[in-house]
Amino acid sequence: MADTKISAPPAQPAPSNRQRGRLILIGLGIVVIAAIVLITHPGHIGQKVYAQAAGHKIYKKDIESLQVTDGKKNKVSDHQAATVLADKYLTEAMAKQYHVTVTQADITQAYGSSVTKQKKTNPYGYQNLVNQLYLTKLDNHNEGVYQGKLLVANFSRYVPYQSGLLPEQQKANPLLGNPAAIAQDKQYAQKFITNLYNQIKSGKITFDQAIQMEHADPMVGENSYYSTQQHSSSFNGPLKQIGLLVARSIRGKITSMKPGQLSSPFVVRVSNSATDQNSTAESYFLVVRMDKVSGGGSDATFQQQLAQAKKHYGYKVNV
Repeated sequence: MADTKISAPPAQPAPSNRQRGRLILIGLGIVVIAAIVLITHPGHIGQKVYAQAAGHKIYKKDIESLQVTDGKKNKVSDHQAATVLADKYLTEAMAKQYHVTVTQADITQAYGSSVTKQKKTNPYGYQNLVNQLYLTKLDNHNEGVYQGKLLVANFSRYVPYQSGLLPEQQKANPLLGNPAAIAQDKQYAQKFITNLYNQIKSGKITFDQAIQMEHADPMVGENSYYSTQQHSSSFNGPLKQIGLLVARSIRGKITSMKPGQLSSPFVVRVSNSATDQNSTAESYFLVVRMDKVSGGGSDATFQQQLAQAKKHYGYKVNV
């Protein structure tokens, strides 16, 4: 059998000048990227991450900046400082997502002009206040912010409130709980507000003129028995801050209104028992003009929304 020769593998051609140039450029690119990382994150390699949120990592140096008050180290713990910074990045990311803004004017309006000094003298306290304002605005946005005008015609003068004081109140006011007296007041209020509504619809009066007519009415206005009750006005805010719109019985009606919509008169039922949360009674008529709606429409509570956001934005506090 003839000997079999094992031939050497063919020699690889030397890289061309173009290939060598490309390899050099790739190498330089890697060096540049590494340099950028070192410049933008100096000293962070291998360091402990105290917290993180929305793509931001929080290190020892970051939390130390919040642990000084008037130039002296305060009692703010690492956990407290890390949490406030994580909350800052979380709430800012959520605000951007939902188009909610917090301006310096908002901060001053909420906490007073002296809050600006606190930014330097007590950075932890200042950032905590700012975070709370973001959370408040985000909570309001989740519930919905409503702007418009409303007319009210009260008729609750003889509607009883079920409590231990009711017997004594009925002695002082024998008509309290009297069905005929309640019906008479209700009939007046309904006729009054329906007349205002019809005049607004026909263009005979403006909504603002109707508000003034309610204020001046001797039976339901500001100088009547209902002088201490809420009266017709403009509104702007979440429903929980608008007394006449806060009743659970009308929540669905109000939240379904669109900007530019005018409601016809409708009756509002409110709680009328100190012991039974489900007990309600008719109390007043409303006409609502909705001018602007922001947010709302979410099936989740704000706490549920916040929990979802923490998961989405990788919120962690590690101390």
